[in-house]
Amino acid sequence: MTIAGFTFTKLLAEKKAAARGNININTHMSFISAEEIDFVMGSTKQKGIKVGFDYRNTYVPDIGTLIINGEILYLSDQKRHDELMKSWKKDKRFPDDITAHLYDMISVRSTVEAISLSSTVGLPPPVPIPRFTAGKQQGQGSQQQNLFSEKGSSKNEQQKEQKGRK
Repeated sequence: MTIAGFTFTKLLAEKKAAARGNININTHMSFISAEEIDFVMGSTKQKGIKVGFDYRNTYVPDIGTLIINGEILYLSDQKRHDELMKSWKKDKRFPDDITAHLYDMISVRSTVEAISLSSTVGLPPPVPIPRFTAGKQQGQGSQQQNLFSEKGSSKNEQQKEQKGRK
């Protein structure tokens, strides 16, 4: 079970209005296609699956949308390959372990791209970005040291920051 390739085929960032007030950002991922392909590496030929995906961030209220489509080339042994294609043809889905593996890759790569796209068009990022504040702390003697602390570094603070964006 190997991911042999990952490409983006569509990157769309649309800003409809200025961000004001509480904003919710909903993320949705889905597989939109799966087709059997022949993967050739040197003299070795192996069956693979090209999985098309859709990753979306929608903003509520409707201030914009981020849409990312792409393809993953997935390789496995012949027995597993046949099971996966049978499952896809029957139910348009994969077993949970494969779905989790593919969604992890889609989530990581697409979220990084979505952060960049959101910045380019001026939408809030789809995940909380750490913020830093300057503060003073008493040092030894009478000297003071500037310290920088990360806001939102704890899970609780990240949740508070995300609620503040909502």
